[in-house]
Amino acid sequence: MDMKKIFLLIISVVLLTSCNDWLGINSDPNKATNVAPDVLFGYAITSWSAGRTGGDQYIPLVFAGQTMSTAGAYGWGNDDVYTISPYSTGNTWKLYYATAGTNILSAIKLAESSTPKQPWIAAQCKIVRAMLMYEATTLYGDVPYSEAWSDVSYPKFDNQKDILNNLLLLLDEAIAEAQETSPDGYKTISTYDLYYGGDMSKWIKLANSMKLKIAMLMVDADPTKASLIGDLVTNGNLISSSSDNMLFPFFNIAGKENPKYGILKKYANSQNLFFFANKTVVDILQTTEDPRLSIYFTPGDDANGKIISIPTNDEGDATIATVNLSTILKPDAPDILFTLQEILFYKAEAYARGLGVAKDLVKADGYYKDGIKAALKYYGVADDVATNYVNTKIQSLTASADPTVDIHTQQWVDLMDRPIEAFTQWRRSGIDGSEVPALALPA
Repeated sequence: MDMKKIFLLIISVVLLTSCNDWLGINSDPNKATNVAPDVLFGYAITSWSAGRTGGDQYIPLVFAGQTMSTAGAYGWGNDDVYTISPYSTGNTWKLYYATAGTNILSAIKLAESSTPKQPWIAAQCKIVRAMLMYEATTLYGDVPYSEAWSDVSYPKFDNQKDILNNLLLLLDEAIAEAQETSPDGYKTISTYDLYYGGDMSKWIKLANSMKLKIAMLMVDADPTKASLIGDLVTNGNLISSSSDNMLFPFFNIAGKENPKYGILKKYANSQNLFFFANKTVVDILQTTEDPRLSIYFTPGDDANGKIISIPTNDEGDATIATVNLSTILKPDAPDILFTLQEILFYKAEAYARGLGVAKDLVKADGYYKDGIKAALKYYGVADDVATNYVNTKIQSLTASADPTVDIHTQQWVDLMDRPIEAFTQWRRSGIDGSEVPALALPA
């Protein structure tokens, strides 16, 4: 079933009058009373990725986080100087707590209360719920969790550390449910699972990978998480190939395009007049002649084929490179939620720092270079080209003055088009004033 049909089915089910007694005056005729959890799941993940790639979240974070530039007056908007619309912050909050959050929680309750029980469906939904709340707390800090989605009118804002620890427990619950067995098997969400088509082995890998992501975020403030990191890095059943990547698909079909392309289609006649090459990203790529340079960016009309970048809020002109409309901003670019290279970089960092494992720069270097290769190959760089690049252009961590800085730099560059992840990665990379890479306040 294609996405258009899924959207139509979701809408029809949600709006369907489902009252058995059509004369019942105490029943709301416009409210469905029996919606399948897979439909709620489909609606939640569609809303989630629409938010992540749309104007309310993608645009403010990609500019404020300095992975792209507005080119000043040549582009548009003031998000790069942190003047972010309250509609953007409000709609993003609504996404986590109403649009996606409420529906995914309802799906969990339905799956766990059904007869026969549906533990695999509950597991799929709990993993998504953990990821939603991870994003909410990394964006907003302390947020409602323990009293959210309850009868409490004014739910308390839980401490971020408590939320993250609870998300680890939620992921453990999901893994346990995903591993339950039955002679006849259990039902999964398949048609509406646009990530893995109901493959529970991939969902278990995702849950373990999410646990590693949370632990890596927490470990500097909570060193006890090093033990969990060590366990996951060595025995964690993590994302292990690009086929395990968590991607939400969009299509080059009207009404199904990636929303970031939809912005250009609606407001710029499908031209890229808004997103420009940020100098920090380009400088990193140009230093090692990174093959992603021409994949990420397109030379400006007056640049004679050169990739010319611009600081965050400087005023640009027709020489400035734009973000590539044929790759990064194409209509069918997926929403990237989790990848192999993320796991490889986390493993490299764990061994470079000795987080729960013996410090080993040789092993760290192997994971580091494999992570760069995976990042290159994701964007279509041939395997032999990627291998030659890391072997000839990338300095070994064993010779680096600061291996962790090198790893964080590559993590950030890989997240150029994933602004919420880039923003979180940058903040966790160092204490205030020593983040990687060094970013300057816009003029």
